[in-house]
Amino acid sequence: MNLKEWFNSMTLSEKILSATLLVFAAYILFTMKIVFNYYKNHNYVAINGSKFTESDIMDESPELIVALKKEYQRGLGNAFSQFAQNKVISMEAKAKGMSADDFLKSLGGEPSEEELHSVFEQYKSQLGGRNFDAVKEEIRDFLKSQKGNQAMTEIAKKYEVKVEMAELPAVKKQVVAGNNPSMGPADAKVTVIEFSDFECPFCNRSQAVNKALREKYKGKIRWVFRDFPLPFHKQAMFAHIAVNCALPQNKYWEYFDLLFENSGKLSRENVINLSKKVGLEQTKFSQCIAQESVKKEIDEDMAYAKTIGVNSTPTFFINGMLVEGALPMESFEEIIEKELK
Repeated sequence: MNLKEWFNSMTLSEKILSATLLVFAAYILFTMKIVFNYYKNHNYVAINGSKFTESDIMDESPELIVALKKEYQRGLGNAFSQFAQNKVISMEAKAKGMSADDFLKSLGGEPSEEELHSVFEQYKSQLGGRNFDAVKEEIRDFLKSQKGNQAMTEIAKKYEVKVEMAELPAVKKQVVAGNNPSMGPADAKVTVIEFSDFECPFCNRSQAVNKALREKYKGKIRWVFRDFPLPFHKQAMFAHIAVNCALPQNKYWEYFDLLFENSGKLSRENVINLSKKVGLEQTKFSQCIAQESVKKEIDEDMAYAKTIGVNSTPTFFINGMLVEGALPMESFEEIIEKELK
């Protein structure tokens, strides 16, 4: 049966329904085209008259799109949590025959005088000399809010609230270690490349996590350090030159730790004093820090870092996956564990 015979065999109502569906499908296709063209024409960056869209970013710098999606996911996760809380409040209030407002007011109960005085004594030094009667109502509101939050946590468990977010695809860059100082086996399954600055407070803060990771995954990961002294950290460059001059004397990592321990106190004089503290032979050390080639190697690290999107410190690449900032250990462990598998 051909299309014409099939159409002629249909009843009138079937013909009307089919025609309606065809019109609806055509409308959907037409609308999608309009929407697509709207976003295509309105979301772009123009450079010398050439337009670049989201697809261009995804092709050339996919990590930027992934970072954007991560921010969206965080916001969506918060929206889900708030939505779930509102639903739970409504359901629990209905089960108790109360309005949502009355139910919320009933959560947690009234704090006792003993609890009020206990909080007052705990924070007395931060209350600007105000006496108990002056801050009693503020403390009461604080405790009621705290009790209410605790009660809501228990209620959420009852309703088995669970927020699930899709895992974003990992974006990997080709990041080379180069001839830079490293710890761990050269053939390790996971390589962490750190771009950092001895004068950067966040880099200093990250060192405890970095050491803990190297200890936990000892023999399983390779850790590489690449120089990225920021221009506005005026004492950083000399510290980076100095630590590179510890390499020939096999004192790099000892000096490395000492420089971070003294971050914020990296005057040229102190950096040299610290070199003596780790036992560097001073004649060789002095000759090394005077060589232009040492600073040139640091400049090359910095130039390379910019080509792969490093703009701040500390920045890490775990098997090419970007991790920025002094983050908790869990942020690194999650990636490392997946890569080890």
